[in-house]
Amino acid sequence: MSKVSENLKSGIIYTALARYSSIFFSIIISAVLARLLSPEEFGTVAIIMVFISFFNLLSNFGIGPAIIQNKSLTNEDIESIFLFSIIIGFFLSAVFYFSSALISDFYKKEELENLSKLMSLIVLLQAIRIVPNALIRKNLQFKQLGIIEVVVQVIGGIVAIVLAYYGFSYYAIIINSILTGFLIFVIFYKMEPIRFTYRLNLESINKILKFSSFQFFFNFINYFSRNLDNLLIGKYFNSEALGFYDRAYKLMLMPVQNLTHVITPVLHPILAEYNNEKKVIYDTYYKIVKFLSLIGFPLSVFLFYNAAEIIYIMYGNQWGESIPVFRLLALTVGIQIVLSSSGSIFQATDRTDLLFYSGLIGSILMISGISYGVFIGKNLESVGFGIIIAFILNFLQGFYLLINKSLGYNFFKFLLIFTRPLLLSIILGIVLWSVSFIKLENYIYSFVIKIFVSIVVFLSTVFTLKSEKDLLINYFNRLFRNK
Repeated sequence: MSKVSENLKSGIIYTALARYSSIFFSIIISAVLARLLSPEEFGTVAIIMVFISFFNLLSNFGIGPAIIQNKSLTNEDIESIFLFSIIIGFFLSAVFYFSSALISDFYKKEELENLSKLMSLIVLLQAIRIVPNALIRKNLQFKQLGIIEVVVQVIGGIVAIVLAYYGFSYYAIIINSILTGFLIFVIFYKMEPIRFTYRLNLESINKILKFSSFQFFFNFINYFSRNLDNLLIGKYFNSEALGFYDRAYKLMLMPVQNLTHVITPVLHPILAEYNNEKKVIYDTYYKIVKFLSLIGFPLSVFLFYNAAEIIYIMYGNQWGESIPVFRLLALTVGIQIVLSSSGSIFQATDRTDLLFYSGLIGSILMISGISYGVFIGKNLESVGFGIIIAFILNFLQGFYLLINKSLGYNFFKFLLIFTRPLLLSIILGIVLWSVSFIKLENYIYSFVIKIFVSIVVFLSTVFTLKSEKDLLINYFNRLFRNK
């Protein structure tokens, strides 16, 4: 168990340092681009990114997690799997390229054709880096990965800002995506060089087929639940509305990705070594969920009451229509922070079948919520409300399958872990609701005051709860000791 803790601490620390450095640069880059580009330009790119995500999903085919999980793969197996990923990448990149006219006709936007053709390069770059990336993670090289993420993000961000400044419009974002994809592949391949072979060994593919198939099907259905909102808003509303929604959604995802993505990339490679020791996995995960919920649930409340301040400070006055939907989406942040860590545990216990079933149920819930907002409510706020209900139901079914079916522990006893984080969130909500009656014209002053109040309420409440206080103290003590 000590080895698990040490590996987790080391991996999380390096990933956290990289991720939070990335947050800093991401905020700056997003804020500058939001002032150089219009909501319609962001909305146009958001339409293409929906399709890019789909083709990237197809090219992945669950290969990465399967390589991490399988301990019996030889060098020859890796070479065959690498060739398989290259073949898939070229094929799907070509399909996307020749589908550009159909995408343009569907949305009745001529500019989408040329943009789609350019973006087809990203599909290829994503596919050919899957195997090197998986090998780097399997070897627990989290420090190197962190450095690569930050450096490439800064380079790509600078290029995007320069291009946007000189009037390249949405091409600034697209060229940035292509450049970063190319740089990441080159660096990954240099770190984990794989001998190229012309011989595709089907036995090598079969070694990962069962695990990767369920992983792929989960990713496939999860794609539609995560991207249907952009597809439908872009089709039935307009590009400007999609731009407002896309900025709000990406801003909401920032704390989700930058907190859980510090932990989840580390969880699977390390806990995969203990796939037959359910108690080790459960005890480790229990502590992680306790910490994530203690941070995530109050954060949802904080974002809800600071929606206007955050949007105006980050993006400027032209993005005011993003505020109502961001406020609603913010309420899902805590749920997503906790739930998004569950996939690594399904993988580590070799239960990607349950991951698929959970994803299928979750997709049905999410599609229902989004469809309600688009076809019944017919506005962005209704979409946000539908997503809230879907995430709550998805949270319950996902953890039931994980805790009860995959790990074999009592689901209702596990839910008790969320009692105190919810209590803390309610207290914080009451205080921020009271503070919101104080109207300040300057959004920065208002934001600073609410941050100060939130910190005071959070710390004073946490330090009255011994177990939560000890959890935070131990976490930060270990963090600084390992630095």
